[in-house]
Amino acid sequence: MRKIVVFIFFLVSSTICYSQSNRTDSLKREMERNSKKDTVKIRKILDYTNSLNEQDRIKEIPLIKDALIISKELRDTKKQIEILQNLAYIAGWQNKFDETIPYLLEALKLSEDIGDRKKEAKIHFSLSEEYRLFLNDKLRLFHIQKSLEVATAIQDSFQKMSALTQIGYYYDENNEYDKADAYYNKSLKIGKTLKNDLTKHSILQYKAERLEKQKDYTGAININKQLANYSQKSKTLTLEAYAYSQLGKNYTDLRMKDSAYFYAFKSLAFSKKHGLVLELIYAYESLYKSHYVFGDYKKAYDYKVIHDSLFNKSNNYNTSQKVDRVRTQIDQEKKDNLAKIETIKKEAEAKRIRNFQFTIIGFFMLLAGFLYWNNRQKQKAKLKIEKAYSDLKATQSQLIQSEKMASLGELTAGIAHEIQNPLNFVNNFSEVSVELIKEMVDEVDKGNTGEVKDIATDLVNNLEKINHHGKRADAIVKGMLQHSRSSSGQKEPTDINALADEYLRLAYHGLRAKDKTFNATLKTDYDEKIDKINLIPQDIGRVILNLITNAFYAVNEKALSAASAPTAVKYEPTVSVSTKKEGNKVLISVKDNGNGIPQKVLDKIFQPFFTTKPTGQGTGLGLSLSYDITKAHGGELKVETKEGEGSTFNIQLPII
Repeated sequence: MRKIVVFIFFLVSSTICYSQSNRTDSLKREMERNSKKDTVKIRKILDYTNSLNEQDRIKEIPLIKDALIISKELRDTKKQIEILQNLAYIAGWQNKFDETIPYLLEALKLSEDIGDRKKEAKIHFSLSEEYRLFLNDKLRLFHIQKSLEVATAIQDSFQKMSALTQIGYYYDENNEYDKADAYYNKSLKIGKTLKNDLTKHSILQYKAERLEKQKDYTGAININKQLANYSQKSKTLTLEAYAYSQLGKNYTDLRMKDSAYFYAFKSLAFSKKHGLVLELIYAYESLYKSHYVFGDYKKAYDYKVIHDSLFNKSNNYNTSQKVDRVRTQIDQEKKDNLAKIETIKKEAEAKRIRNFQFTIIGFFMLLAGFLYWNNRQKQKAKLKIEKAYSDLKATQSQLIQSEKMASLGELTAGIAHEIQNPLNFVNNFSEVSVELIKEMVDEVDKGNTGEVKDIATDLVNNLEKINHHGKRADAIVKGMLQHSRSSSGQKEPTDINALADEYLRLAYHGLRAKDKTFNATLKTDYDEKIDKINLIPQDIGRVILNLITNAFYAVNEKALSAASAPTAVKYEPTVSVSTKKEGNKVLISVKDNGNGIPQKVLDKIFQPFFTTKPTGQGTGLGLSLSYDITKAHGGELKVETKEGEGSTFNIQLPII
């Protein structure tokens, strides 16, 4: 049984190629035999070029343009419209959108001139899609509304339904959901009359996109499951594969790893099984996003490479059109091929066996060649991926080092300020002591022993103070070296209150050293009930320093805005640091009254390389590293924010 199935497969494959080739050659001969410049010649050119695939049709563009010239000479407007639409399609397939729109506009004018309103409605619809790609919302809406207007006038229900759906999608993309739903409902009403489920499920897809944009991932999951169930019943393979890939993304957004992987891999397997080209791209997109979010960066990179390769081969914009066209062509060829098979069955047994043998031989030759080529390509791709991955790791290391050096700069400025005070005392008391010794020498010469004793007592006091402040400077240096040295990775009992207070002062003095105009009110509230807890002080110190530095940056930005406002705005920059024991956990909070974090970027702030600071002022790694360090300690780093009022970052650590 298995051999018979294989036989039919090879026979069908060879017959399809043979049939298509014969048909194209026949059309070409018919076209070349007709030398007259008439409507028959035009029809022959179009029949021949339409039988070609997209790549071969591009080579015949001069021939199609010749047909356009002939149609203009004959003043055959309908043919001109057909040829212009043909040229627009080919230009779009080549991504030459600057040519697509002029062709369509010329076709539109001709259809208006001859009153072909059905063509007019369709061309307006096509122009709307082109302007959507050009991000020209004004012309996009104009043409889709014109398509609706003409379709309504000529009572073309299907075109009217399509236009209503796309107007709804326009308003959906612009967040005008009430208007979008109104148009969707009108379209659904027509679809129900026409018994057309396609519109219904297109609208469901658009609504799922809307919910994803609103971060209602649970709602999006419900819709995508509806689409999956419908596609299973209706055997709509492309929709089923698409629904699985979207479910993979939705569960990734909800950080539900098992479900995300399940649906992403299900989409991949389903698309491969049924040879779905576009849906395979969606599947790899779902896979690389889920693996990136869940920290498997190597696999994420591998899937991204495959996705980009498939996406580039599908030629971006025209992927859907090309896949649909290829599917239509294959379906038609299969129908033609069934008739061919019936004819072949009636032929002599010897001829069938001979054809089968030739097919088998050819297949194995092609298979051997393909396997050799595929192996070579895999080896080349592997080398490229390894090099790209190595470059990526090197770049990451450089950026992380830059972030560490930035933190070291903040520490250095703070340390300089801390040491300056005891050094000032040492210098001052040293100068005074020199003066006292000179006075004591004078009094010795005079024989005034009482005054000499008093001066000696003052000298002793001064030397004690010099010793005291020298030891103070020494303690500061040793403490700073302790906190700035490379992390050993060893946890040790640490006074979290002292650590937080120390880095608060260092961050403040570091910023003041760079900007003398900066001022801020510092507030602290430390829970004295907290005992020493086991942690890596250098790492947690880096987290606290980063959060406090960000808080100072936020209040400074708001202070500068308030100072430059047309009317005086009273604003007092304030940064608060507090600690609190909550059961078997410690909560460290860094609060500011700056501008807060916009909701639209809130989900991205812990992502590597994301920053809202101007270029050159941030690497985008500070919060990402802080998040990773906190997680490594078994804790959590969370943020509470309100635009215009400020933000609070909370570090929650377990007491071990």
